[in-house]
Amino acid sequence: MIYDASTLELPLTIDADLCVVGSGAGGSAAATMAAEAGLRVVVLEAGAFVPPESMTQREEEMLPQLLKANGGQTSGDRAIKIHQGRAVGGSTVHNINLCARIPEPIRREWTRDHGLSHLPAERWEALYARVEAMLAVSGVPEGLWNRHNRLLGEGAAALGWRHGGLKHNRTGCVGSGFCLLGCAYDAKNNAVKVLLPRLVAAGGQVLSRCQAVSIEHRKGHVSGVSAVALDPVHRRPVGRVTIRAPRVCVSASATGTAALLIRSKVPDPSGRTGRTLRIHPAPVAAGVFADPVRAWEGIPQTVECTEHLNFERAHPDTGPAPTEPGNRTWIVPAFAHPVGTATMVPGLGAAHRELMQSYERLAVFTPMIHDQTAGRVRPLGDLGLRIDYVPNEADRNEIAFGLVASAKLLFAAGAQQVLVPAGGLRKLGPDDDLQALQAEIAADPPELTAVHPMGSVPMGDDPQHAPVGSDGEHHHLGGLWIADGSLFPTSIGVPPQVSIYAMGLHVGDAIGRG
Repeated sequence: MIYDASTLELPLTIDADLCVVGSGAGGSAAATMAAEAGLRVVVLEAGAFVPPESMTQREEEMLPQLLKANGGQTSGDRAIKIHQGRAVGGSTVHNINLCARIPEPIRREWTRDHGLSHLPAERWEALYARVEAMLAVSGVPEGLWNRHNRLLGEGAAALGWRHGGLKHNRTGCVGSGFCLLGCAYDAKNNAVKVLLPRLVAAGGQVLSRCQAVSIEHRKGHVSGVSAVALDPVHRRPVGRVTIRAPRVCVSASATGTAALLIRSKVPDPSGRTGRTLRIHPAPVAAGVFADPVRAWEGIPQTVECTEHLNFERAHPDTGPAPTEPGNRTWIVPAFAHPVGTATMVPGLGAAHRELMQSYERLAVFTPMIHDQTAGRVRPLGDLGLRIDYVPNEADRNEIAFGLVASAKLLFAAGAQQVLVPAGGLRKLGPDDDLQALQAEIAADPPELTAVHPMGSVPMGDDPQHAPVGSDGEHHHLGGLWIADGSLFPTSIGVPPQVSIYAMGLHVGDAIGRG
């Protein structure tokens, strides 16, 4: 069953075999595997349960329900917007359904540098096959690409750049374009639709509006989780919830998981917990076209440009990786409804108003960076956290390269003008010196957005150099497991959804085996 903890009689104590913190891709998969193996499973989720029939397709109503900090979460210096899910189902409820496997050069590097004895190539293959079948992953038919996505393809074709269609996990899609606000048509094959019914059928329980405060442990072994039920309006604690369990699996995202472990004083001799965060940072470039683009209509993000995403060069089997930019940039369309677009596109005051008046003629491309910077996550009080992330020089250069490449794509697709965040709102024409602009942006990075936190509790076989093993079990605290994108030793350069599901299945299998 799925319960709203704020409506239960508090304080509440529950005995279980396993407590899972977080109900997103990793947590739902791990919990379902463990429950189907016969364990009594309780899942804690800080957000609300928002079924499809409650999704109104209005930004001011849905964003506060589905996103952390009402969609306003940022890095500590406010330079980066970091969007993450906060609902039963986690980010799988609001994401755009992009599906891709971790590239083989990265997985080879992980094996070479971190061992990962529980994740040989055949295990990865088996996990991906299970996930892709479970989610019904398939390519979006070209006939369903909207004009916004076609413009990216046309620009890439004009430049001779590598591009193609993307894979999604959707069934029965009506092309409403409201993916970021949740799917009122229940067409997303997400955690709520695919896994939670199995979890409940196996006897699992989900407590929504219930946030973990600390992992309880003594003498080197976990004993459960202390949590609080949250008021549905103000999200303040209204009562204590205690889960007594000999196993705890933390799947609270790469920010929430690291913060919870640190707050709980979970030992880590490697010192890496919370200090290796990657986020795939991305600026945006907006192109103004003569004719309507109406980018909000139809399925978003169906086309990608991979001309400047070369994993073989970025992760060579021998020798150092090249230092020049142009191998770690993935470009996709990035559009939203009016409020979301207004927060993404550059500019202030009258200039921003003028830009938004061109809303139906805008196309927005984003270069997402396969980052090397190690950010930091720390707990803030009993329930909060702080994210610090300042791109290093190599990532600043890649960001600048990607922003200029996005401008070139927009011009090649026919944009009359391109607007970029460079020292404020910069209006570019087709004949402007983009190379000089690239150097300027590298020296003074623009505002960034990130939607893929990962890597904050990296896995590895050596307990002195990694907090968690490649089976998801913590090296230094008995009964503790991790099952989310925190486990990735590096950035992965592609959407992480499928790989987080895979980690959830992998860790859930291990927990179920005992």
